[in-house]
Amino acid sequence: MSLIPTVTCRRCGYEYKVTSRRCPNCGTRRVQQSGRTPAGTPSTVKGTAANSRASMNARWQMIFGIVLVLAIILAVIVMVTVSLNGEDATPVATPTPSASSQAGATPTPTATPTPSESIQVTSVTIAYYDDPRTEFGVTIGGSPTPVTAKVYPVDVEAEVNWSVKEGGEDIISISIDDDGTCEVEGIGNGSAVLVAECGGVSAECTVYSG
Repeated sequence: MSLIPTVTCRRCGYEYKVTSRRCPNCGTRRVQQSGRTPAGTPSTVKGTAANSRASMNARWQMIFGIVLVLAIILAVIVMVTVSLNGEDATPVATPTPSASSQAGATPTPTATPTPSESIQVTSVTIAYYDDPRTEFGVTIGGSPTPVTAKVYPVDVEAEVNWSVKEGGEDIISISIDDDGTCEVEGIGNGSAVLVAECGGVSAECTVYSG
């Protein structure tokens, strides 16, 4: 066993004798440890003002820590108590009305529907190619002339009845399409009165044929 102590290299970990100033493996210089004892700080020396302040700070830190722990314990106790009280609470059942009380209830009367007011026809106009006219002409043997009746108000759904006044049947003839259009043809010389009636209101138009 060698009597010369060894040291470990702080860089590569190689052990070598203290007689060498550098590591034989990596060449790192050996650092000699100082034999001096480090001087104490003022806060560690008893009787100094720094030591008194350090002691006071330590006491306040301990008191604050105790208060914090007590607050946490109290909060946990409150939470546990509230949760236990919530579990113990039993919901109150809503009473169900008995059959006798339901049988004695007064039935609600059914509302009587109000009859809708019928819309009355206010006016009827004969239109010749969509142009309101009181007279127009047709040609004997020519193409039929279509005329329509405009009923007001427009949302009245009443049937329009077409006719020729007495004495005009030999002058014009009429035919009614499915859409209510009246087609007028000239069959003789002269004039006749065309009548459109709807909802008790009528309109007249003189037709000249020649």
